[in-house]
Amino acid sequence: MSSASTLSARVAHSAGVRAPGGARRSFRATRIVSRAVAEDESSSSAVYQPAVAPEQPSGADVNAAAKKRLLAVAAASGRGLDATPAQKTAASSLIAELIAANPNPEPATSPTIDGDWELVYSDTFLFRSSPFFWAVGSMMGDTADFFYQAHSHQTGIFGGGVGRVVQTVDTKGGRLISDCVVKASVGIPLLGFSPVFAGYGSVITAGRCAAKDGTRLAVTAETTTVRQDDANVLPQLNFLNGTTVPVEDVMKQVGGGEAGPEVYLDTFYLDDEMRISKLEDGSVFVYQRC
Repeated sequence: MSSASTLSARVAHSAGVRAPGGARRSFRATRIVSRAVAEDESSSSAVYQPAVAPEQPSGADVNAAAKKRLLAVAAASGRGLDATPAQKTAASSLIAELIAANPNPEPATSPTIDGDWELVYSDTFLFRSSPFFWAVGSMMGDTADFFYQAHSHQTGIFGGGVGRVVQTVDTKGGRLISDCVVKASVGIPLLGFSPVFAGYGSVITAGRCAAKDGTRLAVTAETTTVRQDDANVLPQLNFLNGTTVPVEDVMKQVGGGEAGPEVYLDTFYLDDEMRISKLEDGSVFVYQRC
């Protein structure tokens, strides 16, 4: 474009006269090119920032969420005792999820397993957290289920039942102790369902334990002690308080062996807060550190 044409266009623009169409298109193209050049220079001088993928939750966060949901199911189902089919399915799924993400590959030999653990969920009778019942089940074989059902009926009649259940593991000392609070009631069915008297106490079973491999503890029950915790029970009805039964000796006589039956507890999930263990028959126990 000549200088004369440019000057003419500028004069026409200043005088309010529209420039010819070709001049307007030329001005527009010039502005577009100038803006593109400026943007290119600006982007080339900026520091390159790579795209950042959204942060994924860590394994610990995923486990924490699963543990929280499992504890909610446990609380809503009476530690599994009153679990509905849907709650049992939910608990089983969460347990499997946690086991798959177990942060401790050898829980039985880890110092983390030592300490006091309270039972918060089980898919079987709560009293089976005691090694006494592991040993009895081992001796009774296929008839053990009948024994468990009978014991559950006996302890649950007239409002009785199982209270707090704590398991203490001491692998350094080679000991495992179960402390199970039991509420016992006595009544006369023909006179109604209210008990004549009721009381509660602890049934404490102690035994030897040793790691067999990275997940398995071998346990032998030695003694079971009855401790009366209810101060309101009449002294005449408190005759069992402090009684210790040498269960290993009794089982040796019954079974004819040199030692009581050795039973196994396998742990498949362990962290600082929660432990998930199973018996040989697959029964599950979920414990929370006290």
